[in-house]
Amino acid sequence: MKSIFLAASLAASATVWAAPAEPVQTRNVPVNQFMQGRLPVQIPLNVPVPVEYAQAKVKRIGYSYWMRPEDAATATAEKLPSRNGYMYGSTATNVTYDARHRVFYGIDDPGSLNKLKGSATNIQVKQFKDGKNPAVLLSMISGTTGQPAYFMYMATGVKNEVFFLSFRAPDGRKDIGDAVWTRLAANIPN
Repeated sequence: MKSIFLAASLAASATVWAAPAEPVQTRNVPVNQFMQGRLPVQIPLNVPVPVEYAQAKVKRIGYSYWMRPEDAATATAEKLPSRNGYMYGSTATNVTYDARHRVFYGIDDPGSLNKLKGSATNIQVKQFKDGKNPAVLLSMISGTTGQPAYFMYMATGVKNEVFFLSFRAPDGRKDIGDAVWTRLAANIPN
């Protein structure tokens, strides 16, 4: 009988010391597919999309939404599923990229960053400006929702055009948001 309890005790302690599970499983989706062919050129970027998400038919001009199919059945552009999270991308942005000055006007210039500080906290900016398609990744805590928000802006290489991606993690889970955004950063071509 003691050996049964000892074996059970060892098994229980082994699970306690096991490596923590990944906070989210993703699959890589080519950005041109993610954006439903809306980009003016092919861009060699894979977007890490949570495996349970699929492209949704949420209607909003210039936008492409990804979420769980069961959430997509009732989602609208005004009412997105924050409980289970969602991703979206758009070519409809007020941000432009100035290649000569290597600045995304409207997002990483000093004036825009100062405005952002008034509406969010814990703002993290990571720049990737050496490749063919310069990008800037942002993560922050929204001042209105108190939830983490993630954005990426990338230059298309056509004039000063930019597109963006955004991710809202399920239930505002920062561990999931950070994991997806870390994978996206690793996928940005040099």
